[in-house]
Amino acid sequence: MTEAIHVRGLRVWAHVGVYEHERRHGQWFELAFSLGVDLGAVARSDDLSQGFDYGRGIAALQEQARTVRCLTLEHYSERILDLLEDCYGPIPLALELSKCQVPVPGFDGSVAVSRKRRWG
Repeated sequence: MTEAIHVRGLRVWAHVGVYEHERRHGQWFELAFSLGVDLGAVARSDDLSQGFDYGRGIAALQEQARTVRCLTLEHYSERILDLLEDCYGPIPLALELSKCQVPVPGFDGSVAVSRKRRWG
């Protein structure tokens, strides 16, 4: 896939984590996703109907974050990919999902999972 729309830096508050307090109180996650699409038609015509509405995916993910409850980043990433597929159909998708604060003593970084569907 040589052409794509990339959305980066989307921060959402979700109730995901191994520990009960993480699921009860929630925490910040950051995600980036890519839609593998042919941009040629909209690039040539400047016709919005030829493009992909990335705002639709952003809004759907923000809404999903309000209600999701699960233990692992891996499962949450699967739910995100399912939602993006519901929005855009069976196109190539790529995702990076980061947990912004990891409950590991002495560790101040983040942990992320990367997933792809139909990405060549």
